[in-house]
Amino acid sequence: MFWSALWWYLLVAALGLLVFPLAYRLFPGLNDRGYAFSRTLGLLLWGYLFWLLSSFGLLANNLGGYLLALLLLVGLVFWALKKHPLEEIIAWLGERKGYLLAVELLFITAFVFLILMRAMQPELVGTEKPMELAFINAIMRSPSMPPHDPWLADYSISYYYFGYVIVAMLAKISAVPAGVAFNLGISLVFALSALGSYGIVYNLLAAFQPGRRVARAFQALRGPVFVLLVSNLEGFLEFLHGRGLFPAEVPGGGPLVDFWGWLNIKNLAGASLYGEKGLPGEHWWWWRASRVIYDMNIDGNHMEVIDEFPFFSYFLADLHPHVLAMPFIFLALALALNIFLNREEAEHPFWVWTFNFRSLFEDQPAWQRTYFQFSSSTFLFSAMILGGLAFLNIWDWPWYVGIFSAAYILRRVQQIGWDMGRFWEFIGLGLLLGIAGGAAYLPYFIGFASQAGGILPNVINPTRGAHLWVMFGVLLLPILIFLISLLWRKRDGRSLLSGFSWTLGGTLVLFIGSIVPVAVVDWITKSDPSGQARRDSFLGKFGAISISELLRESFTRRGEAFFGLLTLVILITLAAAILWPKTQIAKVNLAQPDKLQDETLPGLKNSHLFVVMLVFFGGMLVIIPEFIYLRDLFGNRMNTIFKFYYQAWLLWGIAAAYGSAVLLNKINFRSALYGVFLAVLLTMGLTYPLMAVNTRISGFQARLDPQLNLDGTSLSYEEKQAAVWLEQAPLGTLVEAVGGSYSSYARISANSGQPALLGWPWHETQWRGSGEAAGTREQDISRLYTTPSWPETEQIIQQYRIRYIVVGNLEHTTYSVREEKFERYLTPVFQFETITIYQTSISDQ
Repeated sequence: MFWSALWWYLLVAALGLLVFPLAYRLFPGLNDRGYAFSRTLGLLLWGYLFWLLSSFGLLANNLGGYLLALLLLVGLVFWALKKHPLEEIIAWLGERKGYLLAVELLFITAFVFLILMRAMQPELVGTEKPMELAFINAIMRSPSMPPHDPWLADYSISYYYFGYVIVAMLAKISAVPAGVAFNLGISLVFALSALGSYGIVYNLLAAFQPGRRVARAFQALRGPVFVLLVSNLEGFLEFLHGRGLFPAEVPGGGPLVDFWGWLNIKNLAGASLYGEKGLPGEHWWWWRASRVIYDMNIDGNHMEVIDEFPFFSYFLADLHPHVLAMPFIFLALALALNIFLNREEAEHPFWVWTFNFRSLFEDQPAWQRTYFQFSSSTFLFSAMILGGLAFLNIWDWPWYVGIFSAAYILRRVQQIGWDMGRFWEFIGLGLLLGIAGGAAYLPYFIGFASQAGGILPNVINPTRGAHLWVMFGVLLLPILIFLISLLWRKRDGRSLLSGFSWTLGGTLVLFIGSIVPVAVVDWITKSDPSGQARRDSFLGKFGAISISELLRESFTRRGEAFFGLLTLVILITLAAAILWPKTQIAKVNLAQPDKLQDETLPGLKNSHLFVVMLVFFGGMLVIIPEFIYLRDLFGNRMNTIFKFYYQAWLLWGIAAAYGSAVLLNKINFRSALYGVFLAVLLTMGLTYPLMAVNTRISGFQARLDPQLNLDGTSLSYEEKQAAVWLEQAPLGTLVEAVGGSYSSYARISANSGQPALLGWPWHETQWRGSGEAAGTREQDISRLYTTPSWPETEQIIQQYRIRYIVVGNLEHTTYSVREEKFERYLTPVFQFETITIYQTSISDQ
């Protein structure tokens, strides 16, 4: 375990040093020149070059292919060194030894911390872990890209699999098995995310106060604390509940307000669940924190909603796309911060774009020109990095393209003022980045299918204010105090009124957008009796029997949950008011940008404005699911809440960390008061991780043979031997028992990398948007095992070109296996105790 972890650390650290000259050139606006992000940048570029060339058949998926991709990466580094010689970079590093040491200590601490958490419970069972292990093994076994689907033979993976490519590359180059690579991978992502959040806050603080380098290095630690460690308040509520606080009635029988019933967090009840010290006694108590939001249909039936946050994700340790993408999200934020802070004029504008027909024949004053003022190389790298988010977790892509574009436009507003040209620049830049990013990853998009099916209205499930504050309260309070202090400093009532007007107007538009489909369905039904079935289907999603009942319930619930919406409106209003330019348009000399900034956005640091922009985007991420959500196979807003709230946590975590550092910057009575308040708030927010770690340690100590281990392979001894044999065997379609998701089914393919004819059917349906690709495979597999007829069996083998057939305890439990036909007509190439692998005459794939 030790040597594998050390090898990964050295490999990633060396890659970061190798790529730093490129980061140094790409991030001139950042105080650390991108040093905190260089490891993430190196992994992305290395993985991208390998994947792209392998997708075109130019590189094989082996050590030679990785080294050739690395050589190309070295070529990019030499390109960067042409502008900034190595001597300059070495001198720069020599002046910042303290910062380099802080970054290294943070990376090592975070890496080791999560390695220990995983080593105490390394098993890759339950939730999504078998699926993620299957992806890693399949990528490691695939001859080239795109990798084969481990659970649908003859197809490539149709999912956001770029993160798994990077983990698989590290696994193969370090010669560690996938079961170990999984746990090293989640630990590495945690460490890189710690560096990313630290780097963003550090560079923001450097822009806020260019001096005080040592103090800044310590203050920036608030970034990983607020983003990765601080958790929602459910853990603190668990602590209170375990001590019997806020009982529903006095022991003598007198009634009290039923606080826990009013709060209504699922399963947060029952003192028997707690141990003698008031700590949770059940092992999975920590799961409840990811189910704070509570949706119901009209009949009161529960509708699953997921509200993960980073510490929960790393404690659960599903190596899922939203987790794998996290370091790269901070890299994208670094791009946006760099383009906002960098005041150097580009050598040549990337693009000149005008929307006034007369401008084709007449010169325009500088403030009317619409163009993108940064170099082509900056644009191309930005498009490639931002496009990578689509390959890592496509939910994130549009938001960070939007943040990058907004950061650039915010800089333009400071330079030349505001008019509608800035709006069109935002749209134009976003489209260009989206198109270029999509083109950079075109081979992926060509084979990608999705379950996304448009947008649906959220009619009856607004988020309650109590649940919203339990979820985000630890972040919202510092952010609100910070925003109020900035607005007080700006002292511009017109901006506040404008921000409120636009926020209220946007909220009304979203509300109307959630109600209009109901009215449309009602109109269709009345005008066309044949639309009755469509109406019934629509109402059935909510458990309603009539349009009037649905609308009545909608208004009732929105009234009951008004405090949640009010919180978001206040937050977005404050952010919009701070960002609102004081003057509509400023026609001043562009050689005096400081004067223009004073006129348009007076009294605010650039770092303040960038953070407020992040708060605004976070508010949009949270308010949108109040009214609409992405349609998928789950039929509710579960996934939209999950993915949007998660991104809001990252943005608001950065904002809370920075805002707290600014508010504590001066030593006076107000900062001392805020410091006490923040200490109490952090204690509440850190209750969950402290109790969760205690649960993990207690579970480890309770094991029969507690030993730290990183190998997550969770098979019986004979099944593990079968998987090991198949790892070395030629690729071929494999058949094993098929069953439900989140179970022990598909265990051999997940652990061997061989493509199963079918693995978890429901997951394949989710990945592809339908079960059409799987066809009748599940039924045919059942016939393969149960039919006594060899001709029928042979026909199935030939139809799907099956090479390996697994017969073990799970197959016998699932089917009435007629094994005698396999014994008579096929060759048992592996046999150990209760498991046998039969090989057919089908040749190599």
